Amino acid sequence: VLVTAGAATALFVVATTLLSEGDHLVVIRPNYGTNLETPRAIGCAMTIVDLTFETGFQLPVEAIRSAILPETKMISLTSPHNPTGVVFSEKAIQEIIELASSRGIRVLMDETYRYLNFQTALPAYAAEQNANVISICSLSKAFGAPGIRMGWLINRDPKLMHQLLAAKEQIMISNSAIVEAIAAEIMKQ
Repeated sequence: VLVTAGAATALFVVATTLLSEGDHLVVIRPNYGTNLETPRAIGCAMTIVDLTFETGFQLPVEAIRSAILPETKMISLTSPHNPTGVVFSEKAIQEIIELASSRGIRVLMDETYRYLNFQTALPAYAAEQNANVISICSLSKAFGAPGIRMGWLINRDPKLMHQLLAAKEQIMISNSAIVEAIAAEIMKQ
């Protein structure tokens, strides 16, 4: 677990660590702006896979599969989906994770809305399932504490976590000890 100043900072750390000009990203849309704008600013090529009202905003596994190119470095998802709140099926998420892992592609799973999911039992963070997955979460949405700027990313790959830590240290050095204490109190409650 790497603690950051909000989920947006975690998303920025991931994008700037893993993507560069000449790389390719597959991203679902609608999506949180940072998941689209940071890769665009880096010069990373993107294929956007739109979710639609007509399909209940469900994860289009085949469209994502078709969007993958040889230079694809990452697939960016949100679950529960931001902004619709749709909870994707575990089967669909697992298909994407297995597909990406078989090709050495990272999966970024923005899970900021996970604690607002009242439709199903709370699943494990996606990053707990596979070392190719990076999960992002924060206290902003479900805990109603966006002003304290407390987020985190989770990944099981020690080498990648070292790279992400190095990037975080260049962006923000460390978190506020006061903010971390407030966050700990919020989590206890």
